[in-house]
Amino acid sequence: MRNIIQNLLLILFTLTTLSGFSAVTSVGEINVEGETKGIVPASSTIPLIVSLSIDRSLAEPGEEIKTIEITMPNGFITRLGDFKYINRDGIELIARAVVSGGNVLRVELTNPIVDFQNSLYEIAFDSRTPNTVFEAIFKVLLRNTEDVPIGEFIRKGQADGKINNDDFSLQVIPNVPPAPVSGFIVEADTTGENDVTLRWEKSNDPDVNGYIIYRNKEFTIKVEQRSSTTYRDVNVTPGNHTYQITAYKTIFLQSIRSPIQTVDVLEDTAPPEPPTTLRVVTSNEGVEIFWMGSVSRDVSTYKVLFGSTESENLQTFPDGEISAEKRANESPEYRYIDTRLLEIGSFTYAIIAIDEAGNESSPIKKRYRVFDRPYPNPFTPLSNDPDFNTVIFPARVVDDADGEFSVLLFNLNGILIRTLNAQIGETELKWDGKDENGEIVESGIYLYQIQVGDSYKTGTIILAK
Repeated sequence: MRNIIQNLLLILFTLTTLSGFSAVTSVGEINVEGETKGIVPASSTIPLIVSLSIDRSLAEPGEEIKTIEITMPNGFITRLGDFKYINRDGIELIARAVVSGGNVLRVELTNPIVDFQNSLYEIAFDSRTPNTVFEAIFKVLLRNTEDVPIGEFIRKGQADGKINNDDFSLQVIPNVPPAPVSGFIVEADTTGENDVTLRWEKSNDPDVNGYIIYRNKEFTIKVEQRSSTTYRDVNVTPGNHTYQITAYKTIFLQSIRSPIQTVDVLEDTAPPEPPTTLRVVTSNEGVEIFWMGSVSRDVSTYKVLFGSTESENLQTFPDGEISAEKRANESPEYRYIDTRLLEIGSFTYAIIAIDEAGNESSPIKKRYRVFDRPYPNPFTPLSNDPDFNTVIFPARVVDDADGEFSVLLFNLNGILIRTLNAQIGETELKWDGKDENGEIVESGIYLYQIQVGDSYKTGTIILAK
């Protein structure tokens, strides 16, 4: 009976394999190293990277990955020594390469993949391209420890999380370089910045994908638009520099370099533009300071300063230097939290921008007032001055209280006209003079009740239109 069951399982596994079904799901793409488009010149040696997103979370027995097999189109040739590496999530795996017929590259892993993780695999190798022009389709297959295919060929799709080819095809184009770039000139900045502006005439070759600028013959800058005719090289080291430019179809098929242009770059003496849109908000974490960055591209640091409104001498917080560098997907706003408990009074927060040469912008300032009562009182909701058109109710008005924070507003007849409720973490509530219907109430005296937890405090507010 046991033998019958084992034979049935073997037959089921064989049928599943033959049908191309696999619990391992994968998508992949092929890219030219250093390129975003899948274009290669004919009759060239090109560095290629195959990226595979392989999900083994539902893998079944017999789907352990031992070999990744890449079949290249006719005319593409790779040799044993052309294999560079295979990485899994950035960590290199131990493997050996086997080449069959010049166009089949088998990457055999020393340790098969048996876990149930979703990972990114990258295989890097060089290949010779054919001398004919066509769309070249690559195929990738996973094989198990018995060298049996795990499902069908991997489907094409976004795998590496980058904006690039996202396909298993490469377009082979004629190995004819574009014409040299015309009208190339360079100019050093004359306003105190250590920048260089470069200009040139647009290429009329529709196969050109952009331009490569060479500073001092080696350092390269890639401009990825054929329509571009200008580039500003920012924060160039002061001194004498040379520039050249090429047009490129791919980075492996460029025009000859333009004649050398020489420029003298002076020290950076120009202060950056100040930051913008400074706002100060009270929360349960403290006083939060938010600002938008300077438009100047050479800003390296922001400095947060503080002082009393009456004093011109603002001091930098000990931890108040904030890097201008932003990570991907990070909010465009910068943020700093003053965690101190401030005394009653009027204070100033300021932000300055500092460039790589240490030049400082003028400060952007914001006044911040700490009261033990609602302020301003009286207030004028029709005023354009933000310091007087809204009344602020601080939670600290109610001493030594904790809990939900709200404000009730009544007219002199005792009728409730507005309820303000704080969100979690809010320590101030603002009233713009409007009732629950969004209409500004009449001028006069209004009663308020500030409630924090089970404690409350009452008083009057004067509204003057």
